[in-house]
Amino acid sequence: MALPHYSEDQTSKKGRNFEPVQANLFEVTILPPAGIAGAELLLQHINSIGGLAALHREVAAVEQKYKFATRSYAGMPDGTAVDITINFSLNLNDANQAYVYKTIRQWYRSQYNPETGEMGLKKNYVGTIVIVQFNREGDIFRKITLDDCFITSGIGFTDSLDYSSADPQALEMTWRCDVWSEELN
Repeated sequence: MALPHYSEDQTSKKGRNFEPVQANLFEVTILPPAGIAGAELLLQHINSIGGLAALHREVAAVEQKYKFATRSYAGMPDGTAVDITINFSLNLNDANQAYVYKTIRQWYRSQYNPETGEMGLKKNYVGTIVIVQFNREGDIFRKITLDDCFITSGIGFTDSLDYSSADPQALEMTWRCDVWSEELN
């Protein structure tokens, strides 16, 4: 006989056995602006993505006073843009190129080139980032599409070099996204 705390659990009843949401079952597709080469390799080097909590940001309460009573209302969010941080692993290809860094640098330089001072137009430097979460069988249950994304962090290849470290090099980048949509099954 099953114990009541298990047999009455709605997620564990016979025939249900719901699955947990796994934070490591996701895929990110980055679609840079036209003319940026190497985007197809970015997917294979993503270690993690952060900043998704800002999709549904906190809405602070606004208060009104009348005599000795306080009335509360939903205020406005402090912003609507989303800042996404992606951590990439870096590798060298057969031509000894840090190809992920080169792709991101090309994107960054489409908005600002620090060597020439040239600046681009927004229509030429925004891209799209698509994040999907799936279950263990690969069925997608959540899709987040971030549009009008542009790089806001610096793209320093490395901050420091260290003889005592054998850790592989990583690159952390932040994008500002003006528009987003979320689809849930």
